[in-house]
Amino acid sequence: MFVEKNGYIISRHTKEVNGQLEMSLFVKTPEGTVQVLPDRQFSTFFSDAPRHCFPDSLAGVRVSEPNFRAFNDQYVTLIQSKSLVLHQQMVALAKKSGFSVYEEDIKAHNRYLMERNIRGSVRFIGIPDSSGLRYTKAKVIPGNWRPDWNVWSLDIETSVSNNCLLSIGITSNQQRIAFVVTDQAVNTDIIKSYQSEKDLLLDFIRYVKKYSPDIFIGWNLIGFDLNFINQRCERLGIRPAFGVNGETWRIQSSDNQGKYFASIPGRIALDGITLLKVGGYHFESYSLNNVSKEILQDQKLLHGGDRWQEIERLHREDLQAFVDYNLQDCDLVLKIFEKLKLIELQQTRVDLTGIPFEQTGGSVAAFENLYLPRLHKAGWVAPAWRDDVFVPSPGGFVMSSIPGLYKNVLVFDFKSLYPSIIRTFYIDPLARITAGQQKQTQANQELPETAENTTSLVPGYLGAHFDRKEAILPELVTELAQAREKAKQEGNDILSYAIKIIMNSFYGVLGSNVCRFYHAELASSITMRGHELLGRTQQWMEERGAKVIYGDTDSIFITLDDKETDPKVLGQRLCDDMNAFLTQWCQEYAHLDSYLELEFERVYQRFFMPTIRGQEEGSKKRYAGLSNGELVFKGLEAARTDWTKLAREFQRELFKKIFNDEDPIEYIQDTVNRLQAGEFDDMLVYSKQLSRPLSSYKKNIPPHVRAAAMIDAKRAELGQPLEYDKGRKRVSYLYQRRGVVPYESAADLVDLDYEHYISKQIEPIADSILGHYKSSMEAILSKQISLI
Repeated sequence: MFVEKNGYIISRHTKEVNGQLEMSLFVKTPEGTVQVLPDRQFSTFFSDAPRHCFPDSLAGVRVSEPNFRAFNDQYVTLIQSKSLVLHQQMVALAKKSGFSVYEEDIKAHNRYLMERNIRGSVRFIGIPDSSGLRYTKAKVIPGNWRPDWNVWSLDIETSVSNNCLLSIGITSNQQRIAFVVTDQAVNTDIIKSYQSEKDLLLDFIRYVKKYSPDIFIGWNLIGFDLNFINQRCERLGIRPAFGVNGETWRIQSSDNQGKYFASIPGRIALDGITLLKVGGYHFESYSLNNVSKEILQDQKLLHGGDRWQEIERLHREDLQAFVDYNLQDCDLVLKIFEKLKLIELQQTRVDLTGIPFEQTGGSVAAFENLYLPRLHKAGWVAPAWRDDVFVPSPGGFVMSSIPGLYKNVLVFDFKSLYPSIIRTFYIDPLARITAGQQKQTQANQELPETAENTTSLVPGYLGAHFDRKEAILPELVTELAQAREKAKQEGNDILSYAIKIIMNSFYGVLGSNVCRFYHAELASSITMRGHELLGRTQQWMEERGAKVIYGDTDSIFITLDDKETDPKVLGQRLCDDMNAFLTQWCQEYAHLDSYLELEFERVYQRFFMPTIRGQEEGSKKRYAGLSNGELVFKGLEAARTDWTKLAREFQRELFKKIFNDEDPIEYIQDTVNRLQAGEFDDMLVYSKQLSRPLSSYKKNIPPHVRAAAMIDAKRAELGQPLEYDKGRKRVSYLYQRRGVVPYESAADLVDLDYEHYISKQIEPIADSILGHYKSSMEAILSKQISLI
């Protein structure tokens, strides 16, 4: 008997069961999470191989008449298989016969959902089994139900010296508990004690099954916590049955850079660090302690590189303090997620694009989910994967700057430049193909290029044209842009931001060879059109008396001699006139409706554009400005986390004085004196991220790598696990007179090389501005020496 329910997809999976493909959706419903098995389960691909290439009577394979076209304009057949093995065999058969295959890599569950426009929320009807937890022969359609998630913040503590699990902490709106391996007496409900790791893990699996969390969150959750639990389960012979209904999870590394992913049937694992980056948040350090201090004004109970020793001591001697430390980490993560609405952001991305909930990246997947159903509806299939040489497209145009110290600099930028170019100039994978076919037909028939036979074509770059009658992507961008404007009007910042990052990803996708739609003509027709627009804007501004001092991708910086008009009034007038010009130009260029919109962003009352260090030429992507009392740094040391705290604060204070027309020389002299007197010792620590494992640094060994190697060498001597061997961690170091040393505690702040910090941190910043005061650091330092 069929039963109908509302729900939200938590995870989707496809596997081979008894020679049959089994596609399953784990769906959270108002009554709990259930497994839904849709009917008509096939694995699908297309091929230009004729039907007779495939066996006529092979059970489990269905070959349909050609109804779709490939980008080479050939009709293709549709091949559907009822098992993954048969799917792979049919793909191999087509390739062996010398034919192309299309979309063979799209997983069955992803195709099923995208073709039905299903994202997260669903309605389904199916036949439940006796437990009511599994529905077969289900039909699934889009829904509108919104779940109330059961979120668990998870953090583990381990013994570094013994490489074993000490505890698992869990906090949520309903749970606050620590599972601890200990032989100490426990008389609190917050602590569940066990004699061994194995006992702890087995009971934790039972606990997860009983209380059924939907989402696990944490800090480096998958790469450390879940991966460590998985390794201990494997070592102890325990099946990691953490999925719904006791399904086994999979924790795997996706590359050699230490990136991990988790597949947990019926549950989701979300890492806080990754979601912060998805949300556009930037921190000097993404450590939990640093982010907590900045976001929550709270911090871990223990921190520092050697805290593992204190953790192990607390585990032996003060169990309550140990548990407090464990659960505080869980609390901090939970509070960060709640304050920044990180789960809401990820769910919004799912609702917009249909990517799996656990997939925090996935620009290519998001693009294909949105684009492929529209392409199929138009009667086409995606292009086959090619081994063509990758031709990178030109990046955004960056003008040479005119260095100097300015007053009243006006800044303009194009609103969503690349999406608006796609929308205005009909840039689209299919439109490029059909336009090329039209051009080829004209050439074959030796037809002249008249207005009548080229009216639907819009010129691109690298010889590309785009057929406005067949373009799919501009319509998609239009829908997203309209949805974003509505979200802004309704004050829905999360939806607005999610749409923005999706639209902005389209250019990157089309210019990336990990996307099947990649072609140099597509990405270049976006970026080179951007170059043209910035150049036209510069010319237009200069014709009206402006001095263009800088431009970068979608922004332009100008000054004007007009001393009487309010800069804000003048800026808005120029902006309105420029947009009118663009509207007229697009019509004259190719009868196009312009979606290009220049915005007047701000006025810098004071502005500084430096030269390239040691040269007279103006720099790029580096400037400082004062706008309505706010100091803004772009690319300069004050905005860079790989410079010391002293350098960053020195530059900020220096520009405060400069922009307030104060002579900075006395401040520079005072800073050097105080530095040499040891007043800034705690501000001289460098911090830099290792981008890859230590062993991969062979020839040029930068200072932070040398410092990390010293720490790991010391650990190896003591028989302790290495900390930096896998890379992807921040290293703190400083310069003593003997050279680079790792920074681990305040005890390392001795015998510091002040001359290094003067020449490498203070002098470059000061010299960038002292030329305007007819001075230099050399002159300041020589004067100090003469006074001694």
